[in-house]
Amino acid sequence: MVTQDEGYLPAYVAAAGLTRADPTSVSRPLAVLVHHVTAVVAALLYGAVVAVLSFVLPTAISLNGVPLLPHVIGAAGVTAFVYFFFARIAMPRFGGSLQDRADEIVRQWALTAFIFGTALALFVPVLVTQI
Repeated sequence: MVTQDEGYLPAYVAAAGLTRADPTSVSRPLAVLVHHVTAVVAALLYGAVVAVLSFVLPTAISLNGVPLLPHVIGAAGVTAFVYFFFARIAMPRFGGSLQDRADEIVRQWALTAFIFGTALALFVPVLVTQI
């Protein structure tokens, strides 16, 4: 995220939502913390979704022990949830002084969510073999 044009602005918006402050007044450590905690919570949500879906969907095809269909649906679902939560709830409510740049920031968040979901989809089966 830090390499993109908008930097950590989406994380500042999310942190502003938690502190009920304007995003420009949020400290960088808090923004970084919120960004990384969001990733951990999303990964835990992914695990819960895969576990539940493994009971109701076919699990015959797997990637290194990770059931393929629940894995793909879980990664895509969590990615979509993270994006839509930010785009439809966090940014409109807590964008504050950054509202005039909302489209740019939401696009950056979409890219960040996509990268997170892709990494989750690609690396979970690899990491499972390492545990």
